[in-house]
Amino acid sequence: MDLKISISTKGKIFEGKAPEIVRQELVDVMYEATSFLEGEVKKYTPSGVYGAKGGLVSTIYGEVIEKGSPVVKGIVATQSPYGEVIEKGRRAGKTWPPEGVLLRWIELKMGVPEEQAKRLEFVVRRKIGQKGFPGAAMFETALKRGWPRLKKMFDDAGFKIARKLGE
Repeated sequence: MDLKISISTKGKIFEGKAPEIVRQELVDVMYEATSFLEGEVKKYTPSGVYGAKGGLVSTIYGEVIEKGSPVVKGIVATQSPYGEVIEKGRRAGKTWPPEGVLLRWIELKMGVPEEQAKRLEFVVRRKIGQKGFPGAAMFETALKRGWPRLKKMFDDAGFKIARKLGE
């Protein structure tokens, strides 16, 4: 019985192209995953009084940071200072919301004119300060519900890398 082993030194991995291939595939899948998560977060974000065009939803963005480093990062975030408060909620006994930020909400949700909203604002702010409110958890929900699809995206990218390295 003869046992013969042969090793081939041909292919992209031996030509020094492996890092380039791996990096490009990771960048591609990171763009896909970031875009997917951005859409999911927006889907779970409360539209508020300004709707999707001017409210919190319009401040959510996805970005891929690569900058020539070996680490590729995908970020889905919001530019709104209220994003974290809406995500996590507000605990009872915390500081009141800033004066003036709830006026539009009071007008639309309670159906009152601007002058009456100004009079009601103090009461609403105090109530939020005393009772708090639960968070919408839009980022957390998007990640939890989207995890199986994200995992599949990156698994597929791994297979694609392996296939390209073997060419």
